[in-house]
Amino acid sequence: MIRRVLALGAGILLSATVGAQSLALAKSAARQGKADEAITQLQQVIATNPRSAEAHLLLCRVLGSIDLFEAAVRECETARDLQPSNSDTVLTLARAYGARADHAGALTGMRMVGRIRENFEKAAQLDPKSVEALSDLGEFYVEAPGVAGGGLDKARALLPKLEAVSSARAHRLAAMIAVKAGDYERAEAEFAAELALEHSPEAYVDLANYYRKRKMWPQSAQNAVLAIQKDTKHGPDTIDAARLLIDEKREETVAQKGLRDYLAAAQPSGVTPAAAVHTLLGQSLNSTGSGPAAKEQFAAALALAHDYVPARKALEK
Repeated sequence: MIRRVLALGAGILLSATVGAQSLALAKSAARQGKADEAITQLQQVIATNPRSAEAHLLLCRVLGSIDLFEAAVRECETARDLQPSNSDTVLTLARAYGARADHAGALTGMRMVGRIRENFEKAAQLDPKSVEALSDLGEFYVEAPGVAGGGLDKARALLPKLEAVSSARAHRLAAMIAVKAGDYERAEAEFAAELALEHSPEAYVDLANYYRKRKMWPQSAQNAVLAIQKDTKHGPDTIDAARLLIDEKREETVAQKGLRDYLAAAQPSGVTPAAAVHTLLGQSLNSTGSGPAAKEQFAAALALAHDYVPARKALEK
């Protein structure tokens, strides 16, 4: 009996050790953008410990980074069920619902709006000092129609809460409210105030997107370039700015360099969407006449995520 108990205890300890090692490997792979490897390791963790909310949440993020939105939602829902009081988990689920809705048909998207709103609101309730949760909720209120639970009055009501934790983000939300209301003079002033407070790459991206909406293309491109130049850590803001330049077909050399710098940089945490970045870089290279270099980027994307649809389709063309 004692030997059986000891053997059982040793088996549990070994299983836990293997699970911890797989989770560590998965985190490392996710930071490097190795989606296939991260998924394999996370599946091993979950097979050993199905109640690992951390593994389900990371798997949700990795799947989302390669456009597997339905599967990502399922993993985020499982993580939420295991950690219903964790603001970050609920916020990630809300974002997963949003990504799924953005890539679904209009009817499916509208059916999901209620779940998106509920989870953004829940995330902000669970952590009233979360800058990300308050910012995302405010953006939802600005963009969503009233019948779906949006509204500028709701967004305005969040401003004092956001101001208490991030003045820059409060100015950003105020600018978005002004844009929606058609008060462009106020909007530009609020974006300028955000920039004056932080001079962050994110603030330049916000201005670039604002000018793009106003069809002020030179100003949009100028601020996107500044975002890439200011982003000395070569993080997610570089991707946003580069995508904007590529979409506008302006300063694509700067955009391509920014994407290469992003891929070469060591991301400190989270999930690196390297397959998507390789694909975006390949699309830009192809449009600017560098077909062989584009093929290399599409192949690099598929080496990280073997069935990443945008890269596969681009390579086929």
